[in-house]
Amino acid sequence: MRVVVKFGGTSVRSPARVRLAAKNLAAIRAAGHEVLVVVSAMGDATNRLMRLGRKASPEAPVDQNFLRLLATGETTSANLLAMALCAEGCPATAIGFDHAEFPLVALSGQADSQTLSTGKVNDLVEVRLDERASRSRFAKVVDPMLAGGTIPVFPGFFVRDDDGYLVTLGRGGSDVSGFLVGRFSRADEVVIVTDVRGVLTADPRVVPESTVVAEMDAGLMSAVAQRGAQVLHPNALRYKPESVTARVVHFTDLGKMAEGTRITGAATTQLSVHPRALTLYLLFGHGISARLGILARVGEFASSRGLAIHSLTSSDTVIGLYVEETVGHSLAVDLHRQFVGPGLDFEELVVTRNVAEVRLTNPAFVNTQGVIHVVSEALHRAGLGIVEMVTSHADVVVYCNFDQAERVRSVLAERLGIVTGTGRAAGRARKGG
Repeated sequence: MRVVVKFGGTSVRSPARVRLAAKNLAAIRAAGHEVLVVVSAMGDATNRLMRLGRKASPEAPVDQNFLRLLATGETTSANLLAMALCAEGCPATAIGFDHAEFPLVALSGQADSQTLSTGKVNDLVEVRLDERASRSRFAKVVDPMLAGGTIPVFPGFFVRDDDGYLVTLGRGGSDVSGFLVGRFSRADEVVIVTDVRGVLTADPRVVPESTVVAEMDAGLMSAVAQRGAQVLHPNALRYKPESVTARVVHFTDLGKMAEGTRITGAATTQLSVHPRALTLYLLFGHGISARLGILARVGEFASSRGLAIHSLTSSDTVIGLYVEETVGHSLAVDLHRQFVGPGLDFEELVVTRNVAEVRLTNPAFVNTQGVIHVVSEALHRAGLGIVEMVTSHADVVVYCNFDQAERVRSVLAERLGIVTGTGRAAGRARKGG
């Protein structure tokens, strides 16, 4: 098995931890696996280098001088770990940013006007990669190392463009580096080594009794990361092929290949059409948002009838329920009897039948500008009307006439570059992200 191991800053923060990392990597290699490594800067090194640069030039732009200063953090870690691996009897070579054919290649034109957060956060930086050049250089530079038994050690945080300029992946971007190395090296697994036991059920600072999640889907993991979980950079899983397994482990558990959280699947854009028609029930009233317990009463009504609600929308004047059309006409009668009329919660009930649900899902939607514009413009240009568009974190759901569902799916698939099967099957983006 070919394994990429990415070490966070806490995992290599001292010489002792660097040596522990080397021992664990040597054990993985001794078990018969091919190993590639990506490293962050040691501990708080990037923050210290950033403060140093600001002291030398308080108004300095994020130019190549500044980026080369910051890159010394990852470069130091890579060389130290390569040395420690050699001391363990494992031939290793650090592939530095100064390598004539550094394998992670960005398209030219991105080196100017780069920005970086001053704090240790996960910057959401969009970098356009030169896929062809990266694959070519991995084949030329990295594959011969692996074939000869040498462990390549990559500094994270940066890629380099065709002109040799550094392009940052943003603070926390070494996670992205790990998955890029996994992608272009055709790895079987990417292991993220950090200072927690895996992905936890909640932030342990908020919920002390939180526990490790044994396995999580990549789409869900990416959505969690997009909303602030610090265990993994929110952009990283966009570069994870579906065939590659990922794992998050504590630096002391690296040698135990079954520990931590296993992440499966891909975090690509998914497009699907619900196979059955829905009915929309709209309950109209006044001051709905200020009424205590009104949603609870509606939910209790649905639960008492074994009714699954596909979507619930609400405002100050209306609550909308999308449910399976198969529940029959009696539901409208029951809703009206319990909720609509003098002295009750609502003044009017409107029912729309034969509604289709077309769902787009991608965790990157949370922080991507213009997604709603792209969807609505594509449908407008195609002359397609909709009942409603609902957004929730990583989901954009279009409700339309059921007879137009396939046309809506086809238009969105073409506009977003999504490969779909025929009929009402789910689709997947051609490329990650």
